[in-house]
Amino acid sequence: MTQYTSVSPAETGIMTGIVSAGIGYTLAPRKYNLEQLLTQKQDVFEKSFPENVMKNAGKEQRKALDVIIDGRKILKNASKNNSLDSKLAELLNAPKYSKAYRAVKDFLPKARVQTAIVFGIIGALAGVFGRIIFGDKSDV
Repeated sequence: MTQYTSVSPAETGIMTGIVSAGIGYTLAPRKYNLEQLLTQKQDVFEKSFPENVMKNAGKEQRKALDVIIDGRKILKNASKNNSLDSKLAELLNAPKYSKAYRAVKDFLPKARVQTAIVFGIIGALAGVFGRIIFGDKSDV
């Protein structure tokens, strides 16, 4: 007599979600670097420095964040003039921006956690839909 075990789409989704989250965690950088902070989209940047977290920041950290925001504005203007790469290289080599990055580095959320969550959700959805679409092919 043969025994069959059935795996539900939810179980498949959970399994693929966990595996995908692990892959996302290992592939992601530990934290955003200065170049990423200066060039990332505005909504991502705002999520990196939530207001409730920055309220607890000291005077030095707030000034450092203002320096980085100014650098982002400079890069935005440079992109209009097609000189983004040279201006970015200039800012990355400036001690002012390196010092500001070191001051706010501890406030940055870990990019690994964010990437793991995104990969986990995508993997879980792919697993669930794949299981539903392809179903159980062992009908004997």
